[in-house]
Amino acid sequence: MSQSPAQGGASGGDDEAIERRMLDWLDGREAAMVEELRVLVDLSTGPSELDGRRQAIHLLAKRYQAIGLRAEILEAAGGLCHLFASRQPAPPVDGADASAAPKVLILGHVDTVHDAANGFVGMARVGEHLHGPGVADMKGGLVVAATAIQAVARAGRLPRLDLRVLLTSDEEVGSPTSRALIERLCEGCDAVLDFEPGRPGFAVVTGRAAVGAFRVEVAGAAAHAGAAPGEGRSAIIAAADLCLRLGALTDADAAAAGSCLNVGTIAGGTARNVVAERCVLEIDARARTAAEVTRLEAGLRAAAAAVEAATGVRVTVRGRFHRPPWPMVDASADPLLGLLRGAARDLGLPLPAIETSGGSDANFTAALGIPTVDGLGPVGTGYHAPEERIERASLVERAKLVALALLRLRRATEPVVSA
Repeated sequence: MSQSPAQGGASGGDDEAIERRMLDWLDGREAAMVEELRVLVDLSTGPSELDGRRQAIHLLAKRYQAIGLRAEILEAAGGLCHLFASRQPAPPVDGADASAAPKVLILGHVDTVHDAANGFVGMARVGEHLHGPGVADMKGGLVVAATAIQAVARAGRLPRLDLRVLLTSDEEVGSPTSRALIERLCEGCDAVLDFEPGRPGFAVVTGRAAVGAFRVEVAGAAAHAGAAPGEGRSAIIAAADLCLRLGALTDADAAAAGSCLNVGTIAGGTARNVVAERCVLEIDARARTAAEVTRLEAGLRAAAAAVEAATGVRVTVRGRFHRPPWPMVDASADPLLGLLRGAARDLGLPLPAIETSGGSDANFTAALGIPTVDGLGPVGTGYHAPEERIERASLVERAKLVALALLRLRRATEPVVSA
């Protein structure tokens, strides 16, 4: 029976025995994975914690070196650093040229949205769940990825892969220093696996919205609110007008389709009895298609111009969509998802695929046409909140899924025929 070019099952008794031994080893790794996760969670890596992020990167560099990968710390602007670990295939690969080895990019990030100063620190076990900052987003995924690769290495099959691992420290702020790295490293890859949290029901992610961040500054004119209000131009009132106009851009139909502009913060004015001279809005934008990206960005700028014309204030819009859309495709046309679903089926696990309005580094690779599956970390909920948690058992389940898929991966251009 002919399979999809990106897929391949066990090719015989030897491969099946190797798979069984690998899965048996992973079955005994839960305690070690939980402890590895605890160490990572204890390193606070929030927005203000540059040192913690660097420590996490260096810790993971040692982890991958111990597995047998070459690890390199890549310095970046603003004191940031990223980890690039790699393992070149050992020729010959199944009697073929080493260039026939499937090229795989593993993506992850060490930064979280939680600062230790907020009091959400450390990891705790509550029943069958693990709670803590980053357990889902995405330190749990970092543990899953490393353990799966370790399992493949123990099985003696790592030399069959052209493996690249990129772990970054700026994903939560839009990947300003790592996007170019991601886009360069995914060139020519047969598969990109991103380890953001898995979704309830053991779902993975195969589609994401574009993400934008905008800052709008409104400059009016100050005046005494009681003695001479007519001499002022209120930046706050103008900003309120702008908020209403932006709300109209996200009507019910647009919201249902996954497009929205959300005014997340607003700040302005100097005193109760002064006409506000200044107001600042921070806006989050989401869009599922390139057309919606264009519509929302143009609508925001048109609304700003209309407020200027109506009120006499000056409105300055800064920002952009910094992650491209990743539209979900029919699952039957996604060979990489098919490969993972075959592995899940053999493990007795479901593997639904969903689309989400949250963005990740997988947006970049999918937008370049590279086969990509995201949400391969442990199944979690409450990310970006103090309720963040994962299903403890899903650490091993996800590691088994990924390890099995890596063993069975073939070059996208290589036709695979199985009996």
